[in-house]
Amino acid sequence: MSAIDISVIITAHGEGLLAGISACSADSAINVANAAGLRCETVVVLDRADSVTTDVLTCHYGDRARILETREGDPGLARNRGVEAAAGCHAAFLDGDDLWSENWLVEAHRLLAARPDIIAHSACNIVFGAHSMLWWHADSESSTCDHSYLEWMNYWDALAFARRALLLENPFVANDLKRGYGHEDWHWNQTTVARGIPHKPVPETIHFKRRRTGSQSDLVDRRGGLPWPTSKGGREEEPTSLTDRPKPRPPSGNCGQ
Repeated sequence: MSAIDISVIITAHGEGLLAGISACSADSAINVANAAGLRCETVVVLDRADSVTTDVLTCHYGDRARILETREGDPGLARNRGVEAAAGCHAAFLDGDDLWSENWLVEAHRLLAARPDIIAHSACNIVFGAHSMLWWHADSESSTCDHSYLEWMNYWDALAFARRALLLENPFVANDLKRGYGHEDWHWNQTTVARGIPHKPVPETIHFKRRRTGSQSDLVDRRGGLPWPTSKGGREEEPTSLTDRPKPRPPSGNCGQ
């Protein structure tokens, strides 16, 4: 059997009916990828998901997806669990209330075929909901990208596409809202850039990102929180809590890495 090229990892918590729209968006991108000869799988991580979100996604997918029920209570750790369960050579993250342009998987895979060392992001995010804005993703290898800016603000969101092996080697760290640490995607970007991993936008792709009150990002902002500190070598001063996990599944087939 040929290798699974892409594992689509959908993380869901309390998105309710919107999770079904996100699942349809993922299906559209998968259909385009399949037509291009790419083999995909879907992994749904129901992390402390409410009953409506659970029903929407389990009814939508049936046996077409691997569905995990977890109790992490954290967006980064939920993504880590999805990566561990995935069997693909590459993995793509989708939050349960966000959307992809249908060309996302094909174009991100095309870019990584040429640059397997990178983390890929959409060219642009259209943010809707509690806030409305355009968010253009920077190229970390561009002369106009100032890495010191990451000490003040975040360049990229978490809906990334990368080799699964890279994601296993660079897991997300849990938020700790009580101590004022959050923005797991910002911290992950700081850490991976410090380790020399390029972040690059994929031309002609768009993600649609929902902003809502009560999200972990919103709660961190209300508390005046910051990402975990990182050392110059990119190592977390607060270690990840990914302990006592089952051994991650190896990718199926030959990933060509």
